[in-house]
Amino acid sequence: MSYRHLLILSGIVLIAFGATEGGWLLMAAWLGVDFLIVGFAHGRGAHGVLGKRADGTLPWWSWVIFLPLVSYTTSVWYLLRLFERERAQSVVNDRLVIGRRLLASELEGEFENIVDLTAEFPEPRAIRVRSGYRCFPILDGGAPSQEALRSAVRGLRPGRTFIHCAQGHGRTGLFALAVLLDSGVARSIEDGLDMLRAVRPGIRLNREQHRCIQLYNGAVKP
Repeated sequence: MSYRHLLILSGIVLIAFGATEGGWLLMAAWLGVDFLIVGFAHGRGAHGVLGKRADGTLPWWSWVIFLPLVSYTTSVWYLLRLFERERAQSVVNDRLVIGRRLLASELEGEFENIVDLTAEFPEPRAIRVRSGYRCFPILDGGAPSQEALRSAVRGLRPGRTFIHCAQGHGRTGLFALAVLLDSGVARSIEDGLDMLRAVRPGIRLNREQHRCIQLYNGAVKP
């Protein structure tokens, strides 16, 4: 089952459960509606559905509509952070660092580019106010068009780059792989994945992300 279909199915179940039980459990139905919206947005490639701005913030209406979803994803993020074994930042080479979403105090070193791939989290202010901050929101488990990906990669400034999503696995792996291929550091998709997994073993691309990077690299036809 694809991530999109899982979101839609979960949304339907939560809506039915919340509507049936009522009371405080109506919050489950609210979360279910959020899941449905994001699930359908996945299908349309609408990665800006939560309205994340270029400055890394979420607008007020997003906090209202998606409050259960943002609360849920934030809780999961903090829980996973407590038990993670990977480093928050993993150095690929002297010009590329990958990792998870950071707390304001966790950013190590100076970067010409800080690429935030999360669509569902606001970026900590101390990070997003840096001159190198770049917001390229991608829904969790999703992939942008190869044209949008290429534009974002080629819009980076020369110099050291930090790339992150929520946990630093799927979206981060996709974008970092595109950077390695575009720069010629990686000779192939497999070569680039080996480089990334050597420093961050949790890197995984799903089917949609694999197809995106294959299109990016000209390995398959649109």
